[in-house]
Amino acid sequence: MKLPFDIERELIRKLINGDKIAFSHLFSFYKSQVLYYCVHFVKDKEIAEDIVQDVFFELWSRRKTIRLEDKNAVKSYLFKSIYNRSINLIKSNALYTHTSLEEINETQIIESYLSQHLRNQEHSLLLKELEEEIATYVETLPPQCRRIFLLSRTYGMKNKEIADQLGISIKAVEKQITKAIFGLKEYLEKKDLLFLCWFFSTYF
Repeated sequence: MKLPFDIERELIRKLINGDKIAFSHLFSFYKSQVLYYCVHFVKDKEIAEDIVQDVFFELWSRRKTIRLEDKNAVKSYLFKSIYNRSINLIKSNALYTHTSLEEINETQIIESYLSQHLRNQEHSLLLKELEEEIATYVETLPPQCRRIFLLSRTYGMKNKEIADQLGISIKAVEKQITKAIFGLKEYLEKKDLLFLCWFFSTYF
């Protein structure tokens, strides 16, 4: 469910001006969504609730920095903040428990998203924005790299199948895919959209 754009925009405008009722409405609407998102990472509802409370408090404290013209300003802020706090907590715990950080490798997050959801036709607004940015990035790739990337991630072909079709080695295919994935990671980081790969690879 999504708030109508005009209603959310008005609530955000009031929030920026310090309206606690508007803040309460936004809190009520988004709390369950971001809590569910957070629990997936930290695996503990009480810890997740603490993180969510902190993020909303931070939202209130920094409300004057919100840009009203930004799309999904509050939602993007909330999910990104939850993501960052959760990852920091996991990394902090891993230092003491010697837990492998493999599961939070950002490149793997992108790999997971691309393999599972690039062809998903039921788009939310955020998912649509993410896929549009990925498509924009793909168009910037060199022709051969773009062709290999699309055959792999859009059409689901195995590396050997791509190599046979293009008459190149499997190692060459792997090299081009790796190049494209790392470039995409950097591109999405600059666009502040990397956290959405994790969100959609987990929930859609």
